[in-house]
This record gives sequence, C-alpha cells and structure tokens, in this order.
Amino acid sequence: MNNLISFWLAPVTALFHPRVYRDAAKSSGGRGVLYALYLSLIAVVLVMILLAARVAPVTDDLAGWLQKNMPVVIWTPQGIVLENGQTAVTLRHPQYGPIAKLDLTKKVVTEADFGDGFLFVTATRVYIKRGPGQIEDRDITQAGMQTGQRLPPRIRITGDITGQLYKNIKHTLGVVIPLILFFIIFLSILLANVFYSLVGLLLNLGRKQKLGYGAVFTLTCFATTVSFTLSWLRFVLPVAPASWPVVVNILISLAYIVFAFKLTDREAEAK
Repeated sequence: MNNLISFWLAPVTALFHPRVYRDAAKSSGGRGVLYALYLSLIAVVLVMILLAARVAPVTDDLAGWLQKNMPVVIWTPQGIVLENGQTAVTLRHPQYGPIAKLDLTKKVVTEADFGDGFLFVTATRVYIKRGPGQIEDRDITQAGMQTGQRLPPRIRITGDITGQLYKNIKHTLGVVIPLILFFIIFLSILLANVFYSLVGLLLNLGRKQKLGYGAVFTLTCFATTVSFTLSWLRFVLPVAPASWPVVVNILISLAYIVFAFKLTDREAEAK
C-alpha cells in the first residue's frame, strides 16, 4: 500500500484518487481509527493557526492596552478601592470601545448600567454580561471567595500584574485548548463514521465481494474525508463561502461512500 497517497495525503487525494479507496477496502478497522486521529491532529493545528492569526492579535492588543491604562486596584477582605482615590472609572479602548466600568459606590447593578461594555465592577462584586438579559456576578470580598488559603489583608493589583496574569493564562490555554480540541474532534469524527458505517454496511450487502466491518468502517472514514476537507477550506480560504447547511456535508459524504463502495466492488469483480 502506498501510504503517502492513500493515507498521509488522503485529505486531498480522497477527492479524486482511486488508490485511497482500494487500500482502505483492504485494511482493518485500525487504519480507520488511525486516520481519524490524523484528521483530528490536522484540525487542531488548523484551529490553533486560526486562533493565532485572528484571535491572539486582538487579545494581545487588549491585554497590552489594559496593562498601560488600568488604574491601580487595592483589594482588602471587605472589597476593593482605587489607589488614586477615584470611585468611578470607565475603561474605553480606542478601537473596541467601552470594555469595563468601575463604580465603587454602586450597590445595585442593572443591564442598563453596562452601556456597551460587558464588565461592571463595584466595591464588592464583579458583574459580567454574557448576553442580553444574561448577567452573572461574583462576590470579590473574602467572605465570597471560596478558598482554603488565608489571604493577605491588602493586595495591590497593577497593570503589570494583570499583564503577567494574561501571559500565564495564555501559555496554559496554549496547552489545554489543543488537548481538549483533539479529544472533542477525534470523538466527533469517530462517532460520525460509526454512523456512516451503517450506510456502508447496507451497501456492503449489494457487493459481489463482501467486506468485513473493519474494512467497511475504514472505507467510510476515507470517503467522508471530502466533506471534512471542504468544511475546513471554508475557514482557511478567505474567498470560500462562510457556511452552508449541514445537510450538504451529509450528502457529499453519502455520495463519496457510494462511490467508494462501487469503485472497490467493481475492481474486485474485474480480478
């Protein structure tokens, strides 16, 4: 079997090369599982590239701006105060607009108080606007923090500390996000191909030369590559359409599954 064409390059060659399906029809289910792992790895790499290209510049810019413009906050067990003595501050980014409001005199916060921002801070609570009518709040006093550690009586929080915290979180997410994505994508591909393999089993009934379930599953995994590749092209290529109905992916996968089974059955007959 030519692994370069029928495995490593299969995300592309599965669109047109018969060898991909010939080799899959001769394989066990393990090849299909390995291929699902391979596709999952490709998907994770693409997601991380997209995050680095589109999301990271925005978050880096926000973090850098916040590091320079955030007022110094003093935390005590009773709540927070601003070191400069102010009681109300609005953090407004020059490009992204209002980000957060601090009003240490406020006791009750409503959705209208947020304005265009998504974060509102009082002396004792932090309010986060998740969406219209969706506001979460957290108690930031010592009584509201669920920690077994004894906190110091006074903590000075500066922009530099916030910037370092962002870097630590970014580095942690750089490890955690790929692992979580890999697990979710691999499980999704595997479950989708288990479902599609049921269609493969039905097609297998009409074959002259029957395949075992392992070969049916593997053939299905490679046949559904086309919808996988086309889906990712929509995100990678700026000229590609933004989206299309899920049913289109399903129909493309089913069409290639039928094609793969007929192709390999016809070649088996010719022998």
